[in-house]
Amino acid sequence: MSGPAVRSTEHGGPMGETTETDTGGGTTEESDGGHVWSAGITAAGAALMFILLRLMAVTHYDWRTAFGLADAIDFGDAITIVVGTFLGAELFTLWLLAFFLPLSAAGHLRHFRQGRRSPGSLLVVLALTVVFAAAVLSFSAWPALVAALVWLAFLVAVDLREGPVRVFVHRLLARIGILAMGAVMLGAALVDEVWVPEERIEMGDEVLHAYVVQNGSQFLTVLTADTREKRILLSSKVTSRTEA
Repeated sequence: MSGPAVRSTEHGGPMGETTETDTGGGTTEESDGGHVWSAGITAAGAALMFILLRLMAVTHYDWRTAFGLADAIDFGDAITIVVGTFLGAELFTLWLLAFFLPLSAAGHLRHFRQGRRSPGSLLVVLALTVVFAAAVLSFSAWPALVAALVWLAFLVAVDLREGPVRVFVHRLLARIGILAMGAVMLGAALVDEVWVPEERIEMGDEVLHAYVVQNGSQFLTVLTADTREKRILLSSKVTSRTEA
């Protein structure tokens, strides 16, 4: 057992003040604060990059349209944009879950066999399972279900046997957070589905298929579905709005 922290007081610092030297078991408040600050900066940067990539992707990388659309985006609503993006990108999200759900389940089973119970990890696995099951049933995506089960069986079988493949899988499991972040950013850059449903908007004799990205009291800011142009419509002239 390590003894209590011993602090030695030394004189002779500038202006005669005393200085303390922690010789063991010192507090880690400053270190923890630095980690929290770093994590906060990383999360904020990731959210900013995600929204920037989404603006570029939904406007088909037209700089001027993306710039104009940025004025209509509530950057505090990043969670809604993330959720809407991946619910709208059905196939991409389905196969993403088919890859990451078995990875998460295999990692949890490995920790469980080692005697390390992780309720948080279990909740993540259960949540992903529910979402994946809903996607499979909604789109009759049985090939994705089969692929996920085969992938899970492979991961579990590899984890039970020694060898270089097991080492590789363990490294993969250890980096699942980084892999997930990379997949989210890849989806943000490649998926051109807007995070809100496409609508059929009627204005007198004109019918417009567009995505309403901002719903104001007097104006609607929309992104057209075919040409991906930003338009501002008078709410008083809109006679009908229905999902396309």
